Amino acid sequence: MMSAPKPIRRARFARPLLQLSLLVLFSLVLFWGVELLRRQDPFLRTVANLPPDLQGMELLLEQPTLTLRDGKRVLATLHFDALAIERNRVHWRATRLRQAVLYDEEGKPIGTAHADELTYNFPAKRLYIAGNPTLTIRRHPLGDFPLTVQTAWLNWDLRYQQLHTDLPTRLSWQDGQGTIERLRWDLASGVLTLERGRFRVSSALVQERSQPKREIDIQWDTAKLRSDHSEVRGLRLRDGDILATAERADVYDRKRYALATGNLRLEDPRIDIEGRQLEIWYGENQKRARLQNSVRMRIKPRQTQPPSEGEDESELEQAKRYPIDATCDEIEYFYRRKVAYLRGNIKAVQQLPEGRMRTLYADEAEYDQNKETLTLKGKVILDEPDRLRLETALAIVSLKEGEETVELPRGAKGVFYYTEENEEATPPNGNR
Repeated sequence: MMSAPKPIRRARFARPLLQLSLLVLFSLVLFWGVELLRRQDPFLRTVANLPPDLQGMELLLEQPTLTLRDGKRVLATLHFDALAIERNRVHWRATRLRQAVLYDEEGKPIGTAHADELTYNFPAKRLYIAGNPTLTIRRHPLGDFPLTVQTAWLNWDLRYQQLHTDLPTRLSWQDGQGTIERLRWDLASGVLTLERGRFRVSSALVQERSQPKREIDIQWDTAKLRSDHSEVRGLRLRDGDILATAERADVYDRKRYALATGNLRLEDPRIDIEGRQLEIWYGENQKRARLQNSVRMRIKPRQTQPPSEGEDESELEQAKRYPIDATCDEIEYFYRRKVAYLRGNIKAVQQLPEGRMRTLYADEAEYDQNKETLTLKGKVILDEPDRLRLETALAIVSLKEGEETVELPRGAKGVFYYTEENEEATPPNGNR
């Protein structure tokens, strides 16, 4: 029988030897790495020469500064009075967070915080800030002003870059204050989510600079605020005795434009307005709003004294005491000039006593709030069955209290209905 060549037999013996050598070398490198970590670990350096019963102690640092990083990017710097770290490094407990500075993706400060207590869960990368924490957001979608947040506790998730709290929270700034039930701030995207909130703020959309500040009460179900586009759902706004509601509102602050949709309603002591879509342009040179899609209005009656017993009531006084229901295609309101334009299929109906009904039709209308005039244009028709029907191309109605008049600059044509009894009746002045 032939035996294997000597080189082959040597290779068979050399292979296990090589594997053993690699294993020993790997073990030495691992041991050296662990020892290096032990030397760098403050806990292991501290407890190396302590008795076993003391080696479970915490590391206590006085007035430390902690820098939180995601790779090379700095997330925040925190300054404490004292910081206690468990030997297993799961929980880090701080006493009195004197100041925390938060940074954005570019390393620029976006907010500060302080609190009485703080716990850091190292494996979960979460900070629990308690003890009356106060967060000041200096860059946020609401505007260019510091926003102060006060609540019972804040949860800061470093992995997802989110600050949130599910407890009632108070917000305040220079021109207002408010409360919310839940807050979530995404530091990475800059989205600030506020749920079931209520603010009292100075008017920014309709208030002129020359006018004194007034407060507006704003409530909503959910608001997602961004620097360029914010979404608000379940909006309710009260300005004095005016109440406005909308199912959804989208605000594009860079374009100075807002869009409200859904069941829109505006109520005030003189008029109720309903529609499906409202657009608002609030730039410096264009202060206007446009309501369209199924626009309905109810002009409420004025509170007038009924006539004395035995005294006849004029047609004008009678009209003041009954509401007017109107519809049109759209309303455009220039709120700096206080002028509103009504367009498309204008129809106004007024229910009068004894089952009578008065109806007004027009193609266009213009309401000047400063002059207190209503100008009707196009094919203008005033129809009251069995009494009169008038047609004109232009009618100017003065709405000033005590000076109510109707002008027909282009004349009018119409039909007046009367009975023979009315024709034979003697006028009050005795002339026929």
